[in-house]
Amino acid sequence: MTQEIINIGAVPNDGEGDPLRTAFSKINNNFAQLYATGWATTESITFDDTEQIIFSVAANAFTQAQFQINSLDPATNDSQNIMLTAAISNDLATVKFTAHSTIMTGDYVVSNYDMDIIAGMVNLYVTPIINDQLTHFIGYQVMFNTNVLGTPLSLELGSDVLGTENLMIITTEQPA
Repeated sequence: MTQEIINIGAVPNDGEGDPLRTAFSKINNNFAQLYATGWATTESITFDDTEQIIFSVAANAFTQAQFQINSLDPATNDSQNIMLTAAISNDLATVKFTAHSTIMTGDYVVSNYDMDIIAGMVNLYVTPIINDQLTHFIGYQVMFNTNVLGTPLSLELGSDVLGTENLMIITTEQPA
């Protein structure tokens, strides 16, 4: 989505600018885009070495995303920091991701990561390598393209397994 410019006409009251309703729709969409592409954070805790969801978002509110995850074992000095970049297919059926820039401290890597789409949700999984409690701090930026979706602009972020607050951005109109 690109910035929507409000047509203000050549001179005041010349009738050439956008009507107020159209202008405010553009303002709402510009702000929604700013908030929708901002970074947010959440934290998740895993308790054993089985695969677990640490982040989930509706597939229809997801075109691409960047995640920075710090997974750490509070009982030791072992931790890792990884960047994941993900994109969803046009039919909202699959998600592909790359993981890079792993930085670890301590003696061991603590987790593996995976992503998929199940029941209309994009899920980010972690599989701890150790059978212990781990803390996963997740910084993320989820971006979406309303032109691909063809639905009114809306977004809900932050639906994770710990139930942190949701960020809601809603406008009721499509751009003219």
